[in-house]
Amino acid sequence: MPEEKQIKPTAYSPTDTKETFSIDIFKKLVDHDRVKLDIKERDKIPNIDGYMELVDESGSPYGKLEVQIKKLPDELHKIQCPTSLFAYSEKATCNPVIIVGVDIKNQKAFWVHVSSELLREPLEKLQQESMLVNFPSSNIIDGIDSKYIEEWKVIVDSYLNLKRTNEAYTKLLKKTNPIVGFEKKEFAEIQVFLDYINNYLDRRYSIVKKTFYRTAWKLGLAYFSYKDNSVEYALYPIPFGKNDVLIKEVDTTLHEELKKEGLRISGYFKENPIRKRPKQFAIEEIEQTVKVMLEDKLLKHHGSEFIAREFVFAFIDKFHIQMGLSKKDEYSIDEIDKAFFQYLPLWTLEAIKFMIEVKRNRVISFAQALFGRPYFDPDLLLMQIMEEERKKIQARTQESIQKNSSIPIIPIGSRVLSFRIFYELLSFLKLRGTDKIFRPYAPKDYSRLEKSGGWIWNVFSPEMLEKNLRVFFENLPTAYNQIISTNFPDIKDDLRLFDNVTLEVVLFSAKEEAKAFTDQPIIGFFGLSSPDQNKQKIILSRRESAGELANLSLEKFRENIVFDGKNYVMISASEGVLDFIFDDTPMLSFVYHLIENYMKNHFENSR
Repeated sequence: MPEEKQIKPTAYSPTDTKETFSIDIFKKLVDHDRVKLDIKERDKIPNIDGYMELVDESGSPYGKLEVQIKKLPDELHKIQCPTSLFAYSEKATCNPVIIVGVDIKNQKAFWVHVSSELLREPLEKLQQESMLVNFPSSNIIDGIDSKYIEEWKVIVDSYLNLKRTNEAYTKLLKKTNPIVGFEKKEFAEIQVFLDYINNYLDRRYSIVKKTFYRTAWKLGLAYFSYKDNSVEYALYPIPFGKNDVLIKEVDTTLHEELKKEGLRISGYFKENPIRKRPKQFAIEEIEQTVKVMLEDKLLKHHGSEFIAREFVFAFIDKFHIQMGLSKKDEYSIDEIDKAFFQYLPLWTLEAIKFMIEVKRNRVISFAQALFGRPYFDPDLLLMQIMEEERKKIQARTQESIQKNSSIPIIPIGSRVLSFRIFYELLSFLKLRGTDKIFRPYAPKDYSRLEKSGGWIWNVFSPEMLEKNLRVFFENLPTAYNQIISTNFPDIKDDLRLFDNVTLEVVLFSAKEEAKAFTDQPIIGFFGLSSPDQNKQKIILSRRESAGELANLSLEKFRENIVFDGKNYVMISASEGVLDFIFDDTPMLSFVYHLIENYMKNHFENSR
């Protein structure tokens, strides 16, 4: 008699025990007073293992993150991460996604934020099914160091506006009329407009979609009125995986609700540009959004190491007291990490408590210490605390660190230097494995103001000014091109630095002392072009020592110029006050200024 074949139940995954053990270790290491976990073991939910909710000291929810937990290979702080997790993070959720790697042997965990900053090229162009993800050693969860909570808070903060906007659209647009099955003349006109704008957002201006509509499959249009010579409407995101219509009608009641939610409503009352010029108007819509991005510095900056160093040093110079750091020309990434994510929030908390304690400027509550802002400003707090009092706050902060006190989950920010950009660039440096960073420019010498007058131009001697300008222009092409490649790869040919210029001559002049407004330093940019030269070059010189180039001026525009035995034509020229190098972040500010100008020409040529 033949032996019967035994049919067994489906076996657990070979990695089941290790994965479950990893989750158990992670749960043991996390501070459960500040992080509430909803982790599913052996769950079939794709992409994530569960959720983490940050709470403040009173237990009130602050923000949510999604998490995937993996076992780390022995002695390695890196794993292969499926690219599908990046797609999920970028397109399918409004929550930040964290991947946690657990070192089972040493009972420690490490984490990294799953975002485009980890990718070497745009998500859409990735061919591989997985990529290697390195966990920075400073991103540790060991049951002792709790600065990861502050880092997660900063990440959550960066998602709040996106989440609020998407939730408002989702809630309110459920009440709209989808207009299914009807035929109207305006539907065809709106469809043409939507075809153009969605095509542009998917290709040429994908950075706009990633910034404002990152989970959207397409944009739809909800209109309040649509007439021959007027139109009033709002664009809304249709998420991936949602079967929704592209055109909706909004009644008067919902119109008012949308306004209260602060969602963008566009109205044109002398023409209907969707009907008359849909392609041109789609470009104009995107142009207005790009302007907002440039004004608010919302581009991705993680491609440029120089801009990262520049911004991090400017930030530390501004907040070094509140971060517990001394001003110097070299910092380790580890000391910056601890200063920002541990010392700064603890110092801010102690400063607020001190102001309430002494009733400084009638502050008697946390809410009053906001001074009308949505966050606590460490600089604003510092300005109201005397020198001796600062030592007391410093001592209290150090005591909190020694006691391993929980890092407070409170909103912190500044109108002068963006905490968002600082976190983005510090994360970029950590992910690329940077151990130390060095000051990119000679620092401002404010002692010169006492003997040379109060004009800001006196903080640099002419020699120091030239030194900083040389550093600046040596790094400008790389920094600019990295920002353009990261944000506008499909239109980078329209945004070339000093387009069609072979030789960019930069001439400046500065006095040893500026005693009056008329003593301001001057800078001139003169673009020379030669058909015989292919490689672009930038020459910087003081005008008085520029030799045969010293006579370049605006009057020579379009004239033939001979330099170094070669013939050129001057195709661009500008001259004005040299002010950008005195900015806290000269490279970042200058790059944004260039992009604004080049974008203006790009959009004019695209209409």
